[in-house]
Amino acid sequence: MKVLLVGAGAVGAYFGGRLAQAGAEVSVVVRSHWERIVQNGYQIDSVDGNFCFRPSQVLRSTEEYTDTPDWVIVATKVLPEVDLPVILRGALASKHTAVLLIQNGIGIEEPLLAAFPEHEIYSAVAYIGVTRIDPCHLNHQGVHRLIFGRCDGQPPSEKAAGLAQAWCSVGVEARAVDDIRYFRWKKLLWNTPFNPVSVIGGGLNTRELTDGGEIEALCADIMAEVAAVAAAEGVKLEPELLEETMVYTRSFPPYKTSMLVDFEAGRPMEVEAIVGNVLRRARCHGVETPKLQAIYALLGALNRRNLRG
Repeated sequence: MKVLLVGAGAVGAYFGGRLAQAGAEVSVVVRSHWERIVQNGYQIDSVDGNFCFRPSQVLRSTEEYTDTPDWVIVATKVLPEVDLPVILRGALASKHTAVLLIQNGIGIEEPLLAAFPEHEIYSAVAYIGVTRIDPCHLNHQGVHRLIFGRCDGQPPSEKAAGLAQAWCSVGVEARAVDDIRYFRWKKLLWNTPFNPVSVIGGGLNTRELTDGGEIEALCADIMAEVAAVAAAEGVKLEPELLEETMVYTRSFPPYKTSMLVDFEAGRPMEVEAIVGNVLRRARCHGVETPKLQAIYALLGALNRRNLRG
């Protein structure tokens, strides 16, 4: 299996590294630290066993990849300034190539579906605790699960089943499903409250976000608003999922959310994909989301100030 990984941060490098363990030929496209990655690859310290991931090729753009990949896996941040169809066009010359998006948020698939209607395009929800210590060193703290499905609503193909099996062969919990929309909204129950509140709260870790007090109550209220928007979109999230999400978060060792890590590093945050797109859908359906509106305004202000330095 030939895989081209676009976006080799913590999440991308981890899942790409596991595919390489399974025997795939995995090449990476990186924006920075090219020489270090060529020389060292990635050292991944994992609760499931440390390993080293040395990509087959380390590239600066998809145009440099001269082969035909079976899969293009995208694990970049979802940011307004990133034109994904333009970035991927050089790697999608063949209809044989499928795309898998391992990204946060809602509504992120629409530009690719419009630009590449003849390709199989999949959207994935990742559950993983992994951070990047430096450009070539990752720390995997727990869980490595992927759920993915076709963005056009069609059932997954044998090609997708093969990708899932490759991950499963090295211990990653991976499965292809018929209805990825449900799982994407389910993941937003976690992402939409915990990521923004961790930043707005001044650097709260997951233990502090589930403190049993006012911060936890705020996160629970935001979850309820997300569930109401999902229902308006035709996706029913069972009420017990809200408490299960809180219990799941408490079970983790205290760690920083990905949005908090980006904020502290001075990088742009995924404000629109995780919060803005949910809010816009709420407004389209006339769903009241006062706390979602508040965190969107505050998070956007912090993001702009942070990027100005």
